[in-house]
Amino acid sequence: MIKLIATDMDGTWLTDQKTYDRELFLQEFQIMQKRGIKFVVASGNQFENLYSRFPQVANQLYYIADNGALVAQGRQVIHVECLSEEDWLTILQIIQEYDEKVTVSGLASAYILKSDGPEYAEDLKKYYEKLTVVENFNHLDDQIFKVTFDVPENRMVKLLEELKRKYPQIGFVSGSATSIDMSTKGMNKARGLQYLGSKYKISPKEMVSFGDSGNDVGMLKYAGSSYATGTALPSAKKAANHIIGSSNDSAVQKEIWRLLK
Repeated sequence: MIKLIATDMDGTWLTDQKTYDRELFLQEFQIMQKRGIKFVVASGNQFENLYSRFPQVANQLYYIADNGALVAQGRQVIHVECLSEEDWLTILQIIQEYDEKVTVSGLASAYILKSDGPEYAEDLKKYYEKLTVVENFNHLDDQIFKVTFDVPENRMVKLLEELKRKYPQIGFVSGSATSIDMSTKGMNKARGLQYLGSKYKISPKEMVSFGDSGNDVGMLKYAGSSYATGTALPSAKKAANHIIGSSNDSAVQKEIWRLLK
């Protein structure tokens, strides 16, 4: 019996235009509500961004944001795991060492450097509802969960391997084909699912998950049934039980409809 359905957003649920079939989802959500199935939005993105995607039912959903570091039920944050001071100082060192554009994700806001320019800030508004431009990251008065490097696609894999080798005490995953997420070692979306499973007495075999990227691998392996999109990274496809179509064809929503029938 399915008791929880979790899905990644970008590249999985959302089309390339950052849309989805709202009418179909609302039909599915009505069925999920009647059956007591929890719908979980699981993403590397900021909580505020995820919440804004579901205006009609946002307060009735569950959220695993920032790759598992924050778990919320509607607007209520129910679990948070921040970077330790030691890990944060190490990541600041990494930022200094590599000339990449950086986004720092915290509970109150996400932060980017003024030196990266206004165009970069404008582009990031697709992913962050709350975004603050700062001169540097040295004195952020916030609880920090995650730091993201924005890198060219042709450099991502090599840089990811290099970072893992040089800084084994930090957790690194590919957030997408052009990004690398840095967080507490072992932090991933599966941690969020574990927390929800423990809180609501739901076992992994009663969970279904959908994803497409490196930061979905833990979640795909954890859930009893898991699906990667046809456009997913090889690591996500390897972790999933099944391969489905593209997010541009609403493949995840169509599969959920099939599972609920």
